[in-house]
Amino acid sequence: MCDKRTLFDVASRKEKELDHQYRMRRLQLLSAGWEQFLRAASVLAVCVCGYFCIRELAGRQTFADIRFRVIADLKANKWMAFVVPWGVAAVATAWGAGERYLRKRHIKRVSSEQSEMQKMLDVGRRSSNLSKRGETSPEDQ
Repeated sequence: MCDKRTLFDVASRKEKELDHQYRMRRLQLLSAGWEQFLRAASVLAVCVCGYFCIRELAGRQTFADIRFRVIADLKANKWMAFVVPWGVAAVATAWGAGERYLRKRHIKRVSSEQSEMQKMLDVGRRSSNLSKRGETSPEDQ
């Protein structure tokens, strides 16, 4: 037969555990709230400082104003406008071609090792007829 004292101890332990879980959850929520508040406050502080800096310099000529005017008045050469985009495109194409070459070289090196290991595991295994160069077979296209 169950003793009343043991039932009370079990209920008391369960109640303490639930109370502990409740307090921990409340503490976690409070901590998360403070974390969000501090993030928002730091962003707000940066924005307020920026606002005050801009307000203080409004209407005055500064070194930054002179720089912005020079950049705005800069007229690019028409050949520069032609060469830069095509140069970037050429570099990107060369990079892509190099990556493709390296990937195919890696597949060629690894494919023979992989097929040999698969045959060691299962001698009766059929080949999957994959190209050793890493290309899709014409019938699969």
